[in-house]
Amino acid sequence: MSNENLTSSVLARVRDEALSWSRAHGDAQPARIRVVATTRDTVAQFLHPGGVRSAADPCYLVVLEGRFQQPGMPEETQPAGVWAAFCMHPKRLRADSFTIRPQRYVPLRPIEDLGSVHVIETE
Repeated sequence: MSNENLTSSVLARVRDEALSWSRAHGDAQPARIRVVATTRDTVAQFLHPGGVRSAADPCYLVVLEGRFQQPGMPEETQPAGVWAAFCMHPKRLRADSFTIRPQRYVPLRPIEDLGSVHVIETE
């Protein structure tokens, strides 16, 4: 999948979905949002190095930096972190398959390794 699909209108929809997701997960204005066109298999290998595989379906990987938590759980057991990521199907442009991670579990590999990264303004 190439980043040719990341037109300004697609990026605007990704931004709206990312900000909506971020608000629902505790941060009304994340510090940074980045997006790259890739595949679910590449995302699985990026998030879980060492053999986790997935389908080769195209997707957008959206990475957010801020303060996030998983709602709907008792506060003491809520997963929380400063880094979050989710996939978006290129046609539906809705968040799914998300992860929230504390600093010590942020992937060491930069997302730039996956392709051309677009930085989305949060304000």
